Amino acid sequence: MKAKRIIGRLLAAVMAMSIISGVSTRNAYADSFKVVTLGADLSAKQKEDMLKYFGVNKDDANVIEVTNEEEVKYLGEAASKEQIGTKAISCSYVEPTSKDGLNISVNNISWVTESMIKNALITAGIKNANVKVGAPFKVSGTAALTGILKGFENSSGGKKIDENKKKVANEELVVTGKLGDKIGKDEAAKLINEVKKDVIKKKPKTEEEIEKIVVNITNNYGQKFSEEDIKSITTLMKKINGLNLDFKQLKDQLNGVAKSLKDKLNSEETQGFFSKIWNAIKSFFTNLFSIESNNVEVNFAIEQGNVQEYKTIRVCSL
Repeated sequence: MKAKRIIGRLLAAVMAMSIISGVSTRNAYADSFKVVTLGADLSAKQKEDMLKYFGVNKDDANVIEVTNEEEVKYLGEAASKEQIGTKAISCSYVEPTSKDGLNISVNNISWVTESMIKNALITAGIKNANVKVGAPFKVSGTAALTGILKGFENSSGGKKIDENKKKVANEELVVTGKLGDKIGKDEAAKLINEVKKDVIKKKPKTEEEIEKIVVNITNNYGQKFSEEDIKSITTLMKKINGLNLDFKQLKDQLNGVAKSLKDKLNSEETQGFFSKIWNAIKSFFTNLFSIESNNVEVNFAIEQGNVQEYKTIRVCSL
């Protein structure tokens, strides 16, 4: 009898565990590594459209909402009410990975760039993830980072992020964006990355030492930065310095961002240079042969580094 009672209790326990397991399975997401955050103020149709854009549905991803109150919580000290807005619109797709770094893409985001987001995520302590940011219509994207970080925390592949790191990362995004309005977004991201790298590496002990780093680096950019610019960068870097980030752990990430920005800026500069030359040549020959009808073949050389590339243009003026 005693044996029967023991067996009966064991069977009851197994059945109970099976029921709990069944309920848990039904409520779990098929792939909780993937998280989509949706702006709480979007319409039902807009939310469905964003899920389609991210290529997921509610059955294969953890879908959560981000409110305007959450955005204000992390951006309130860095951005104005006008910049934050009164509605939560930005959406994000977050998939933490074990390698390949941070892969960022944006759509319908006008003020925040991939490089700005990547820089801020490094500050927040995220190393590997696939991230997409979007909206159903054009928005600044100021609050995008709030959704990304919430998404990361709510993924089974993510982890809880220090609240202070969240606020500093959001402030970094805003400071970079404001500088970008003056010197260009990629140039601003490059500058902030460079200053941050130096601050994390040297771990200055005073605000004066931080400001010296800021001034030394900004002087290399050929731009006239205002006292307010220097102060905002210094204040940001003081907060980043207070996070006690490990340079050895972040070195490769910071160098990777620097390299990609340098390549992008060099490419843009080269394209702009040749575009100006081409437009000048077209304008010259259009004006030169505007009176008579001629077919003229012109050879000219463009020097690229130590190599001269010869081009032939046939100008037809009718």
